[in-house]
Parts: sequence; structure tokens; C-alpha cells
Amino acid sequence: MTRIHALSTSLLALSFVGTSAIAEEMNTEKSGWEHSVEIYALALNIRGDSTIGNLSTDVDVDPKFIMDHIDMGAMLRLEGIYDNQWGYYIDYSYMNLSASTNSVLNTNLELLKGKTEIRQGVLEAKGFKRYQYDFGSIDYMFGIRWWDNDIDAKLYTTNGNLSSSKSLNEDWVDYLIGARWINDITDKWQFHASIDAGLSGDTSFTSSVLTGVRYEMNEWSDLNMAYKSTWVDYDNEGTFTYNTASQGFLVGVGLYF
Repeated sequence: MTRIHALSTSLLALSFVGTSAIAEEMNTEKSGWEHSVEIYALALNIRGDSTIGNLSTDVDVDPKFIMDHIDMGAMLRLEGIYDNQWGYYIDYSYMNLSASTNSVLNTNLELLKGKTEIRQGVLEAKGFKRYQYDFGSIDYMFGIRWWDNDIDAKLYTTNGNLSSSKSLNEDWVDYLIGARWINDITDKWQFHASIDAGLSGDTSFTSSVLTGVRYEMNEWSDLNMAYKSTWVDYDNEGTFTYNTASQGFLVGVGLYF
């Protein structure tokens, strides 16, 4: 009986030591800073309406229009977390579109050439606190979304002389709160879903939803397949209004370091 008791005590002690070692190893893996950078592409659709001065127009942009008129584009996300608790999230997307036409009529019914250039950049910067639950982890987020819109429109005579031009430079910052749920499906697949909402002095409402899955290709990279949608209702009365929904499927490659 004494030997059985001693053996049981030894097994319990060994089990405790082994469990402690595993826990310590997990804590070691999650200690300090962990960073990732993701380059992604978004098949963007933009629907809504916009007003520049006293000119109102419907906005209807699809991926084909963007590919036919894009001059430059970039989409990048940078994220980091410290001790698997406190983190940051920075996402920036930029596109420069241009279009021209040879069939613009002025008030005198003279034929003019027109050229328009549109540049839009959207920056999201957020901080978050991560909590672990039985159903996965939840990141409670807070931050900003900065919109930067530049529009240049020019009309030329048939001789190439500038007839008229108009430019708009409009940017604003929206303040956000949100949450993100991350849950491992298997050892290779991970589900993620996030939502935020906010407003500002000229923005009645803005919100964004991102949901998808990640596939771990190796220890230092993964593939992100997701759907993203962003709404904004901005009104700088008399100058510029922008009431749109931007949405589309997203594919990105993340690198971890």
C-alpha cells in the first residue's frame, strides 16, 4: 500500500511538472512583441451618392472600372501584439484613378476634352485589448478611420488649351470602437470576424465589417480570404458629401515576425 501511495504521489508530481512546463512554454511563445504585415487585394465595389458643391452624382464603381482606370494602388495591413494582450492594428488602402473623354459640350455647345483624376486613401489605426474565452479570443478595439479624397477635373479646347478646371481636397477623421473574434477551426485554419462603428463632427455614421478565414502555409506566413464592407455617411454641407458603401472579396498574404 505504501508503494502504491508513493507511486501515485510520484505520478501526480510528474504530471504537475509536465503541465507546468507546457504552460511555461506556451507563455514563453506568447511573451514579448509579435508582429505581422499583410499585403492584400480587394475586388472593390462602391455604391452610393456624392455631392461636390452644387453638383450631385451617383457613385457606381466596380472592379472592372477600377482595373481599366487605375494608375496606382496599394493595400497594406500592419499588426502587432505584446504578451498576447495589448496590440495595435494599422490598415491603409490607396488608389489613384484617371479617366478622359473627347466629347464634353460646354454652355456654348463647343466640343471640349475632359480629364478627371481621383485619389482616395483610407487609413485605419486602432489599439486593442485581447481577452481569452472558451470560444476563442476577443479583441476590444478603439481607434480612428482617416479618409483622404482628392479630385481634379480639367476641360481643354480642341487646340489643347485649358478651358476650366476644378479641384477638391477633402479629408476627415472618424472615431471608432469595435470588436474582433478569432477562433481556431483546426491547427491550420482560423476564423476571424470584426466589426466597428463610429462618427465624427461631419459624419453621421460609419461602420465596417470584415469576416473570413486564414490558412497557415508555414510558421511565418498565412493566406487570408475574407469579405470586407465599409459604410460612411459624410456631409460637409455646401462643399462635399459622400454617402457610400464599399465592399468586396479580399485575398491577402500575411508575414509574421
